[in-house]
Amino acid sequence: MYSIEKINIDDKKIDLITIKNKQIEIKLLNYGATLVELLIPDKNGKKENIILTYENIVDYMENPPYFGATIGRTSGRISDGKFTLEGVEYSLNKNYDMNSGHGGSEGFNKKIWKYKIIEQNKSISIIFNYYSKDMEENYPGNLETFVKYTLEENKLIIEYHANTDKTTLCNLTNHSYFNLSGDYKMKIKKQYLSLKSDQFLELNENMIPTGKFINVENTPMDFRREKVIKESFDYDFLQMELTNGLDHTFLLSEANNAITMIDYKSGRKMEVSTSYPSVVIYSYNFPDDEKLKYGKIGSKHDGICFEAQYEPDGINHENMNPAVLKPNEDYYERTEYKFSIV
Repeated sequence: MYSIEKINIDDKKIDLITIKNKQIEIKLLNYGATLVELLIPDKNGKKENIILTYENIVDYMENPPYFGATIGRTSGRISDGKFTLEGVEYSLNKNYDMNSGHGGSEGFNKKIWKYKIIEQNKSISIIFNYYSKDMEENYPGNLETFVKYTLEENKLIIEYHANTDKTTLCNLTNHSYFNLSGDYKMKIKKQYLSLKSDQFLELNENMIPTGKFINVENTPMDFRREKVIKESFDYDFLQMELTNGLDHTFLLSEANNAITMIDYKSGRKMEVSTSYPSVVIYSYNFPDDEKLKYGKIGSKHDGICFEAQYEPDGINHENMNPAVLKPNEDYYERTEYKFSIV
């Protein structure tokens, strides 16, 4: 089942699309291929929103925290906004101080995507499509991108496809902020997290990976056994002081149920599986009084991002995934969110 609401914002014709099945309801904008709301039931069957959502749709036009947005061409920061491909150096827009971040000043999150909806017996999907022209944001190559959201029983599946006519960078992700309490009734610090990861990437003072892999053992980054998220913020740990919380890349040791998040009060459980080799976990460390739905003002640790992707800035490190896409290659990655009750 689906419905479409037509919206006109600053002369932009935007669609707010609702798709749902018996267990899950999501709302999306074709602006930024953005996930706006994600409603799932608690242990009493009450459906509530489990991602941070603006009160006013117009705020998605700027959206500094990237609430729910599709990030591209590349997620994360690129050091000094520079990279070299096939002997050619490219300089990107430096929209993150001295670095380029999340695709640049006008990344995929600020584009109007085409879309189509597909209904099948046991699933409903929306496929967004955007054609990024050669040298858009100074990235080489014409890149055609597809992002497919599918509801299948108790799962939300996001699939990413892309192809290019010239060697380029491509590292796509979704930037939703989760809070399983429902309508963000309590901070994520009181919820529980487990993560199949033995290593994370060290960051420098500019929040760029140094290239060094650090074992999580005996650090607040160790989520290999389920623990309340607050425990990680109680440490004296330089890496977390640099970022004012979690904002780090974790190397995934397993793809299936790589991330598990639980809110025991509501009974909601989310298991995340992904084909990507790593995930950036960001705990909403720098809110800016965003006006959230339900009359709330965004504050620190109201939500947490799980940005499944290749390692950020990998192109500038020999020991990391460069996120390079070549002509005649098919970019395909998939992230699945499975919801249940504990």
